[in-house]
Amino acid sequence: MKPYTITKLARLYGLSRSTLLYYDRVELLSPRGRTSSGYRLYSEEDVERLDRICSLRRTGLSIEDIKSVLRA
Repeated sequence: MKPYTITKLARLYGLSRSTLLYYDRVELLSPRGRTSSGYRLYSEEDVERLDRICSLRRTGLSIEDIKSVLRA
């Protein structure tokens, strides 16, 4: 499967690009790679992780709690 750009991934989950940039900044979801121009590229594994993050956010968990859950 072709990698996802930040815009495509944001649209897929109904999130803003800013949210994904924030998740990268707080080390919750970092892209697997970048294009030669520096654009973030997300893999299928990243999509699965974002799906889990979104599910956990819907339960009301904080970012720090989600980081703890994903580390376990």
